[in-house]
Amino acid sequence: MAFAMEVTLVKSKKNAIVDKKRCVACGECIISCRKNAVSINAGCFAVVDANICVGCGLCSRSCPVGCITLIEQEEV
Repeated sequence: MAFAMEVTLVKSKKNAIVDKKRCVACGECIISCRKNAVSINAGCFAVVDANICVGCGLCSRSCPVGCITLIEQEEV
């Protein structure tokens, strides 16, 4: 018997950033992002929308080339 569980992602104090020179635009980060914060820019590299990103790190862990890292947000 399988049980469905709803997971709520809460905004952390981190955001994901992409090293555009290392990104191979494979799309694994898009598949793993539960907030739809990641897109591929003109088929060349991933882009993370900082306004949507919750800093969970799922995209970073799924990246096969390790080009996505989490950084601390700057205080505004």
